[in-house]
Amino acid sequence: MIILADNDIVHKLACCDLLNSFLEWIGSPPAEVWVIPSIPFVLRKKLKNNPAALDCLEAFLLKTQPIPKASIELLERYEQLDEGERQMLAVLVEDHRITRLVTGDKRALRQIARMVSGDLNLSLRLNQTRTDCLESVMLGLMDHFGYLVINDKASLGVDSDKVLKMTFGPARSEAHAREVLSVYLEELKNQASFIHA
Repeated sequence: MIILADNDIVHKLACCDLLNSFLEWIGSPPAEVWVIPSIPFVLRKKLKNNPAALDCLEAFLLKTQPIPKASIELLERYEQLDEGERQMLAVLVEDHRITRLVTGDKRALRQIARMVSGDLNLSLRLNQTRTDCLESVMLGLMDHFGYLVINDKASLGVDSDKVLKMTFGPARSEAHAREVLSVYLEELKNQASFIHA
């Protein structure tokens, strides 16, 4: 069971000090979590002024693996996506051990949804794979660890994402958090039906 995680979800969870919680929640050995190879360079730069998030990222990277190279043919098929998402999709189509795709990039999810109808292999693999977005991850973490724990941690990273900012913080309630996440998740699922809800 291999899980693919993109830079966006790792960045947002690092800002919230939730990467270890994420690894526990998905229930797979950390070595079975594959990340985009450019992640150390991209996120170290983004997190240089946030030492706690950078430490969280570094510990995560020691446990996870980089996504292997995909075939050039498949990479070219997904050229409308950015390099990281292109690599993730190509590897997803090639490697049937992958059972989960986790991304914090809503734009990429919408683009992938538009591509599905013209790509039978991609459509098949997405139907065989659980796809999580930030909202479904945060709801899952709340279910697993409890709202109070997740709210405390997510409050650290509210500046990393507008949905986190609208959802979490000292003045927020569990009912509010669940409603905001559910509304955004439903809206995204309407645009990309393969997303787990």
